[in-house]
Amino acid sequence: MKTRNFSNELLIANKELLFQRQENEELTVALNIANRELLFQNEEKGKRAAELILANIELDFQNEEKEKRSIELDIANIELAFQNSEKEKRAAELVIANIELDFQNKEKAKRAAELAIVNIELDVQYQEKVRRENELIVANKELIFQKEEKEKRAAELIVANSELSYQNQEKDDRANELIIANKELIDQNKEKEKRAAELVVANSELLFQQKEKEKRASELIIANAELVFQNQEKENRATELIMINKELIFQNQEKGKRAAELVIANTELDFQDEEKRKRAAELAIANNELIFQEQEKGKRAAELVIAHKELDFQDEEKEKRAAELITAKTELIFQNKEIERMTKEDIKKDEFFNIVSHEFKTPLTSIKATNQLLERIVNKTDKTFPLILKANQSIKRLERLVDDLLDFTQINSSQIDLNLIEFEFAEALIQNVSSIQRISNKHKIVLENSIDVLFTGDQFHIERVVTNLLNNAIKFSPEADQVIVKGHIESDHIVVSVTDFGIGVAKENIDQIFKRFFRVSKTAMSYQGVGLGLYIASDIIKRHGGTLKIESELDKGSTFTFCLPLKSKTT
Repeated sequence: MKTRNFSNELLIANKELLFQRQENEELTVALNIANRELLFQNEEKGKRAAELILANIELDFQNEEKEKRSIELDIANIELAFQNSEKEKRAAELVIANIELDFQNKEKAKRAAELAIVNIELDVQYQEKVRRENELIVANKELIFQKEEKEKRAAELIVANSELSYQNQEKDDRANELIIANKELIDQNKEKEKRAAELVVANSELLFQQKEKEKRASELIIANAELVFQNQEKENRATELIMINKELIFQNQEKGKRAAELVIANTELDFQDEEKRKRAAELAIANNELIFQEQEKGKRAAELVIAHKELDFQDEEKEKRAAELITAKTELIFQNKEIERMTKEDIKKDEFFNIVSHEFKTPLTSIKATNQLLERIVNKTDKTFPLILKANQSIKRLERLVDDLLDFTQINSSQIDLNLIEFEFAEALIQNVSSIQRISNKHKIVLENSIDVLFTGDQFHIERVVTNLLNNAIKFSPEADQVIVKGHIESDHIVVSVTDFGIGVAKENIDQIFKRFFRVSKTAMSYQGVGLGLYIASDIIKRHGGTLKIESELDKGSTFTFCLPLKSKTT
């Protein structure tokens, strides 16, 4: 199942990579469309510039008409100059002032044309921003739709995975094909990255052009400020001219008529100046708005660049995870093969131990009966009697070994059965300790018991646990002469501990002490056993719903404690 899950994850990751590549291609297509729109807008700018040129030509024609009229005024002033020398001086000043105003009007017209061109460009850029924003909104909606499609495809993949569970061999072949496809996709991603870099360069060039436009707009604003100052100067001079004209009216009626015409012309110019000021203020506001929009454009462009980088990073992460999934899949296949091989070996071992144990049981029973018969017949003073006793001890040790092997095979095959009966726990514990004390001459077993309850469990197997712990305590404390057994009731549990003062167990070996066939390497050759006793004891206690633990200190001794619940929780 793990291999199937990994293959499913590989398929999902590959489909996500394909989907993201499609998204990148769609983004490149959108950028190409945007570039085409920019070209179209530039063409529109050219058309607008041509229209502005035509408007400038019309303004020049109007200025020429104004010049003609000023010439006519100059002729009238020359005629008045013949009438009075003061008239000539004032008329000359008026001619000079009119020439300056005409020149300034020409300058104003030029600046106005430039401002109109800048405004048109800013309008086009604003429209481009709006289009880009609309494109981003559409792209976001497409991404949401694609996510929903991903979820649907993921559901379809789950259904397909259940069918693919019977096609593991075909999956391996397809996984190899997917690896080849991933390599091709990586090459395609590199090509896309190059194209994305080219697009970034193009965007930077557009930003540079926009900055140049902003500089020119700022220069136009400064020019407008200068024009405003010049208009103020003109207004001052116009007031002076009005005063001069009033004086000339008193000198001559004809002067008054001509001066009235000049006043009317000046008022028209003032009105035009005021209109120009309004337009300049509107242009300044529009420029500020365009600058703000350009800043927003820069932010959006930076966000797009960051989004592209994040997508590239996600692609790299997906490729890494795909490689890790492939590696994990191969490791799982290898581990599954190892587990299958080891389980087969364990089954063979269990079968072998079961056969050997049963084969040993029959001859061992006859040997034991023969040895017990010899023990009764032979005189205790005979030299062979100690040999018979030693043989009896060896037979008992061999019996324990055979029993351990039988229990071990039953535990592994889950065939061990508990014979649950109600018995006096204290009486069973005392008898167990007494039987071990009879065969142990060197060690004194001290029993401290306060248990006085009826317990429901497998008496034979629990006595075997106690026997195993006592034998281990005696065996692994050769230099000591005492073993302490304590029994008491604690929180609705029977607690029994066996303490020795022997060699102890190192901290690094405590976690492995209850594993099957485990023996401490330093003491394995010095003490008999195969490392099954504590494994079997731990399993028996667990089947009664209890726990078996150890507390030990090297070269000072060990304490083995098991707890059994008074309420039966056997399995």
